Amino acid sequence: MPGQTGPRAADRTLEVLDIVGRAAAPVSAKALARSLGCALSTVYTLLTPLTERGYLVRRDGGYILGYRISALHRSFQHQMGLDDGIHGLLARLRHATRASANYVAYQGDGLLIADIRTAAVDGDDGPDLAVGVDPRSHAWAHGKIALASAAPAARRRYLEEPGLRRFTPNTIASAERLDGELRQIRRTGVALDLEEAQEGLACLASPVLGADGTVIGSVSLCVSPDDLRTRRQQLITTVRQAAQEATQAHQR
Repeated sequence: MPGQTGPRAADRTLEVLDIVGRAAAPVSAKALARSLGCALSTVYTLLTPLTERGYLVRRDGGYILGYRISALHRSFQHQMGLDDGIHGLLARLRHATRASANYVAYQGDGLLIADIRTAAVDGDDGPDLAVGVDPRSHAWAHGKIALASAAPAARRRYLEEPGLRRFTPNTIASAERLDGELRQIRRTGVALDLEEAQEGLACLASPVLGADGTVIGSVSLCVSPDDLRTRRQQLITTVRQAAQEATQAHQR
């Protein structure tokens, strides 16, 4: 069909997957046409290869994600090292510290969060972490690890953005002060945040290195501010050891 080949068609195909992936229920072709701002016939042209190849499945008058998405996700987890070993590590870490334990995987220049794994304590959903580009990178402990290890140009762009946003009264909003803290993180291998991203929550993180020695993720613990003050050194030692264990697993 004219106009449905090349980059534009590829963009719209990806938009279809995004829309269906975000939906809580099957999405109809008419709803997709409205969201895309295109003709219904165009939507069906996009849907045909997606359903034939298993990326989407028709159900209850609409479309949901298909089995190929699940297969891609398993491949993604394998490529990122998010296997049973990481899940086991987080479970042991949670049990040993009685804290929410997290593994955050980075991609690109380190400022893109590719995936998050959390082993939360009972009655606690854990920190409110987000996949993608997180504007709270300078406020979270794991985000500070990413910033500290990012390429100088990427880190400079982030620090020079007009006005580092405050998310709580404790958020560091001074580029000079944050840059000094990032230098300290590179020396010590541990980042802390004390209610800087989320009130009532304190976190600490340590970097995980890939086979080539670059930072590919971090292990973090999140506790109450009082708990961090009481057990600070113990938690620092524990999160360092966990990150070293994850590093060794990636470098085997």
